[in-house]
Amino acid sequence: MYVVLSLLTDFTNGSFPDNSQTKFYFFSFFTVVEYTLFSIFLSFNFKSKKIKKLILFALPLFYIIVLYYIFNRDQSNNFDAIPASLESILIIIFCVIFFFEQIRDMEVSFIYSSKTFWIIVAILIYMAATFFLFISAEFVSQQERRSYWFINSISNILKNVLLAIAFIIPNYKPRPLEERPFSDELFEYDKTAT
Repeated sequence: MYVVLSLLTDFTNGSFPDNSQTKFYFFSFFTVVEYTLFSIFLSFNFKSKKIKKLILFALPLFYIIVLYYIFNRDQSNNFDAIPASLESILIIIFCVIFFFEQIRDMEVSFIYSSKTFWIIVAILIYMAATFFLFISAEFVSQQERRSYWFINSISNILKNVLLAIAFIIPNYKPRPLEERPFSDELFEYDKTAT
């Protein structure tokens, strides 16, 4: 669903005039939907209930900030720079926390054999690559923004390639701990030796 929405947004972006209010609302709608879909995906993949609650708590706060920005923005600006930047910050933080959780409680020997890994990496790279572009969009002219927008296009392509990898790799089913070749019992400390 996200990939289709992203593709439609990229194709229809050029059909709006640069200073169009419709373009601004279109970008704002996409930002809200993108943040919602990423948040839902991340919350489904966290094991920690505290983090899941944090993500779900952040959703309505994000919506409130977006609404405030929409009604109190400079009318000459047609890009939702503040909400897009806030989205990037929050999603980057949640992705980093996800990887810390994965390191702490490894379920797979090779994390890159998981579809979730590739999806989270795709999201993280896209958000990190476009973060400064979105922040600066508030303060630069349309001409300058167009000259740097290739950063968004390249990161979007990279994100879609990584998402394609996630869809291509086979499903991973974790084996029970006792069937894994390197279980914790191989590294147990022998207390009788001291």
